[in-house]
Amino acid sequence: MKVRYYQDSTLVGVPCREENFERREIDMDLPVGQTALVLVDLWQHHFIDSWIERAGQVLRDHVLPGIEAARSASLTIIHGPCPEVAEQYEQLKHHEPDPSRGNPPAWPPPEFRNRTGEYHAYRGPREQEPGIRDIREERRMSDLVEVRDDDIVIATGEQLHKYLESQKILHLIYAGFATNWCIINRDYGIRAMRNRGYNTILLRDATTGVEFPDTLDNLFATELSIREVEQKFGFSASNVDFFRYCEESKP
Repeated sequence: MKVRYYQDSTLVGVPCREENFERREIDMDLPVGQTALVLVDLWQHHFIDSWIERAGQVLRDHVLPGIEAARSASLTIIHGPCPEVAEQYEQLKHHEPDPSRGNPPAWPPPEFRNRTGEYHAYRGPREQEPGIRDIREERRMSDLVEVRDDDIVIATGEQLHKYLESQKILHLIYAGFATNWCIINRDYGIRAMRNRGYNTILLRDATTGVEFPDTLDNLFATELSIREVEQKFGFSASNVDFFRYCEESKP
């Protein structure tokens, strides 16, 4: 599959200056039995109305066709919809309990970690006034996404790692949301799984980030997140090249 990366270095004889950095492409061999499509946070609801509208369109136009292409090529499909949503699926019970969960560290003190009592003033950005709308009771996977009995559902990076280890999977193709939040930063996201040694590829057409007022028109926050993946954590690929790879990989 053709993949793209952004190298912060230059060819011999070209000054190594930022204005000379460029994207490059290579053809990468991805054995189907060692490759999985990882779907992150394909939610039905979100507290940011404009974002869920855009994400819904990306889901319909790019993510769902990608899922169908992956199924046609017999790629493993892995759903990572966040721990709370993953608990809604029976497939989650297939994983062994993670002994490290439920044992919070001794430091910082619990009161400080929870920003309670005398530490209330140090609340994070989302806990400062006016706060964000609580959608925990509404949170679920999009009604458009089918989770089949033989799909894999994970809630943690450790569960994902254990499953990949059991199946000898090395290559993770990511699609879903949000690029600059969960795709990169979940413990089963691109950064964490790259740090575990996996080859990570982002389908850049099948994702969108959370934008700011001055980046919204051109989706610059999404673009910079894609560049961060291409520069530090792995590669990106277009849907066109992914579809071609799946077509050529059909059994």
